[in-house]
Amino acid sequence: QQAGLAGRGSAMATDSSRGSRDLSLVVAGLALGLATSWWLQRRERLAGLPAPNAELKSIHVIGDVYLDMIAKVSRLPQWDGDTLIEMPIETHPGGSALNTAVQLASLINTRWREPKMRKTVKFDRCVLHSLVGEDVYGQVVTERIKDTGVELSAPAVGGQGVCICLSGPTDRAFVSYRGTVERLCERDIDRSVLLTPRTGHVHFAAYYDCTGLQRSMPTLMKEARAMGATISLVPQSDSSGEWKTDLLDLLYLVDVLICNEEELARMTHLPRDEVDAAIQVLLNKRCKLIVVTRGREGAIAMSREERWEQPTMARQVVDTTGAGDAFAAGFLWGWCQEEDVRLGLIFGCACGAAAVGQMGGSHPLSPLEINKCMLGITPSVEPSARLDRRRLQRSRSQTQPELLHSASSGDLAMAGSPTALRNAQSDFSADVGARWQLARAHGSSTSLALSNSS
Repeated sequence: QQAGLAGRGSAMATDSSRGSRDLSLVVAGLALGLATSWWLQRRERLAGLPAPNAELKSIHVIGDVYLDMIAKVSRLPQWDGDTLIEMPIETHPGGSALNTAVQLASLINTRWREPKMRKTVKFDRCVLHSLVGEDVYGQVVTERIKDTGVELSAPAVGGQGVCICLSGPTDRAFVSYRGTVERLCERDIDRSVLLTPRTGHVHFAAYYDCTGLQRSMPTLMKEARAMGATISLVPQSDSSGEWKTDLLDLLYLVDVLICNEEELARMTHLPRDEVDAAIQVLLNKRCKLIVVTRGREGAIAMSREERWEQPTMARQVVDTTGAGDAFAAGFLWGWCQEEDVRLGLIFGCACGAAAVGQMGGSHPLSPLEINKCMLGITPSVEPSARLDRRRLQRSRSQTQPELLHSASSGDLAMAGSPTALRNAQSDFSADVGARWQLARAHGSSTSLALSNSS
């Protein structure tokens, strides 16, 4: 019996020791997991990227990916002739979908670095769904996309789509081999990546170029909407010249259609100068919002209830390639935060203006250039080195309130007597209200200062 009791005691001691060791391993594992999570989040913050946040959404872009070969020309070549150019021919990843995704990813990453914007940013990633080539051109595209902050979801099959772009002072022309762009179809879209609870917006780019995807677009749109996502669409130019009306039958599933004046006229078969009438045709197809870019004229947007106009900044044109895609990215970035059309137009025009100042459409735009263009599209905003607080304290009897902007702090303020502000009520709504949106676009604080009535 004594031997038996001693054996049981020894076994119990061994079990107790083993249990303590297992518990120690569990505690150590938990501590290691927490430390790793903290380190990863710290590394991402130091890199300027957002730390994972379950409440933030993702923007998905579906469409064309090309390899662009860009030649800056003053005139188009003639048959059996040669046109000499002064600048080297450049090679960039391109395509409407890729260009838009690159600028969206850049806006996500750079705006997150601004402390005033962090509370308003609702997206933390941009995913590009497409098809790339398995040839050397496809490898070039894939490698360069990795450096832009865009997450790529694209199988590699066949020959890469290549676009030769002849870029002139005010317009451009293309020679394209569609390749992977034409082959892109529903089976190339990974639904496990596209359709998740975090999907906030899905953008379909280059409808007329992605012929293999056209039939499945209604299904993909319905599935994305069922996940709570909003939908946008860019038609792009129809190289066949047919401009079939199948796209119009999709518009009841689209929240925002973005096009230029030429595309608008071709889609509706109306003269180019009848912009409002053409927009009304598309609104009658139950699209919620139509946005039309007008080059140096800026952009307009129309819903069934309202109409908006937004000027842009005149800039020296280096290359117009990708300017429309940059506008689309800027508009979607601003609009997707709160479905604010004016904010979307400000960001869109600023990004479009910044884009024509650089070669190629797939280089992430400089945040400083975007901010500079935001100030340029609102000429009555008065930039100054510092906001003179004494001007807010002076008594005023002017007929218009005064808008003051601090370029250093980003603060925006309105100054004027109560009488002046009342008299300018209608102008405030139509004009100054747009500049108030400028402050929001910068993530700035806003204030309204009333001086004593004279």
